[in-house]
Amino acid sequence: MPPPPPRLLLLLAAAAAAAAEARHNAPPPPQPQNPDKGRSDVLTTALVAAAVLLVVLLLYLCVAIAVRRYRGRGVAAAAAGPTNAAARAAAFLRRHGLHQNRPSFTYEQLRAATGGFDPSRKLGDGGFGTVFLAYLPPAGRPFAVKRLHVPPSPPLPSFPSASATITKSFCNEVLILSALRHPHLVRLHGFCADPRALLLVYDYVPNGTLSHHLHHRRCGAPPPIPWRTRLAMAVQIASALEYLHFEVKPAVVHRDVTSSNIFVESDMRARLGDFGLSRLLAPPDACATTAAGGGGVRRELVCCTAPQGTPGYLDPDYHRSFQLTEKSDVYSFGVVVLELVTGLRPVDVGRERRDVTLADWVVAKIQIGELREVVDEPVLGEGAGVMASVEAVAELAFRCVAPDKDDRPDAREVLAELRRIQGMLPDVAGIKGS
Repeated sequence: MPPPPPRLLLLLAAAAAAAAEARHNAPPPPQPQNPDKGRSDVLTTALVAAAVLLVVLLLYLCVAIAVRRYRGRGVAAAAAGPTNAAARAAAFLRRHGLHQNRPSFTYEQLRAATGGFDPSRKLGDGGFGTVFLAYLPPAGRPFAVKRLHVPPSPPLPSFPSASATITKSFCNEVLILSALRHPHLVRLHGFCADPRALLLVYDYVPNGTLSHHLHHRRCGAPPPIPWRTRLAMAVQIASALEYLHFEVKPAVVHRDVTSSNIFVESDMRARLGDFGLSRLLAPPDACATTAAGGGGVRRELVCCTAPQGTPGYLDPDYHRSFQLTEKSDVYSFGVVVLELVTGLRPVDVGRERRDVTLADWVVAKIQIGELREVVDEPVLGEGAGVMASVEAVAELAFRCVAPDKDDRPDAREVLAELRRIQGMLPDVAGIKGS
């Protein structure tokens, strides 16, 4: 005889419980649970817990593997960053045939020439690196060696990485300076593309920078620059810009004309250097436009690129439009000329807010006829004989720093006007223009 179904058993149990309650007036006993159902619930719970644990374990393993690979790529990239930078630079030089145009020094040669990059031979900090005094054989002639420190590349791509930026600056200087010959440009003599550092070898200009002479005159050293010498320096740098903009094909925009990048010879001649930010105005990175110049209609190249430069010298038109032209150098040069006139820094947060930038301040003074209030005291002390030329130079600088590039003269016009102003002064032995 088959056993009764579970439902019938439950009904019988319930009846028995009800009868017991009626007889003893007591609460019914708890109903018995199905042992098979209890075991099934426990088994289900255990399986779910095991599945959850397995999923968590798999996730942990995936994360651990991903982190390990990420760190491995970071270490490999850090180790390979300088090597990759040197390889990219060497490939660039070969592609442009530049490795044949300039001597290629070894790292060991330049390390020995700088005394192991001795801190006591440090000349200053240039764009993206440090400059050291070096003595190169066979004659032991002094040179300036700029050491560009290549940082490790990031584990993942960034925009832009410091390594890529410095490598681009190195290649840019070699590419541009290899083709330039001008007495008022710092000359490149060679380079070294090594995993330990990217190195550039320049002329050694022994008398510091124009910024140092204008803005570090405490304790009587260096002495103030006479006005005639200041005007001669302006002529020399203007001639260098005229060469870059009109005689070099394609034209070169320096993009960082500052008093810190103008180097002073022992005879106080000026030379423009540091071409790390320079650009060639040529396709495919440029678009041709037509502009009217002093000599009629000329074809103007406009390079579309993100604004770069030094605060206080950066062309506001370029900053607004992202269009780089030769007139951007003219603006920066105008600020340098204002430094020569006033002896003041291009940016000084100690001045009133509206006068923080030198260009804004001096332009405002010129507009209300108060130029003499900002002329450098040593220049004022030279007497009334120089003031006519000082005012003419300030007026030219006023035009150079016009907010709209179309209102500025080009480098050729600037040079012609400075030479005309220079002719207003009587000749003095030892002061040469260009």
